[in-house]
Amino acid sequence: MKEQASDPHPLSDLAYDWITLMQNKAQALLAYDQYIKDAEAASSPECAAFFRKVHDADKAQLAEAKQHLVAVMQGKMGSPTK
Repeated sequence: MKEQASDPHPLSDLAYDWITLMQNKAQALLAYDQYIKDAEAASSPECAAFFRKVHDADKAQLAEAKQHLVAVMQGKMGSPTK
């Protein structure tokens, strides 16, 4: 989806990729919340701790991805559209 004057897509491929990554990370965070509850219900603190660790890592990556998306949308990151 390269953004061009005649292109109906308002986003560059790179911006779209960041948005898609962010959506996937956000959905994963919701799933991890459920996994943590399931592990706690199963009396498995080790599993709950691991799911929290994965949750925290994805949450940090989501925050970083947001910064990258902002930079891409502002034209500060990536090459100009062709």
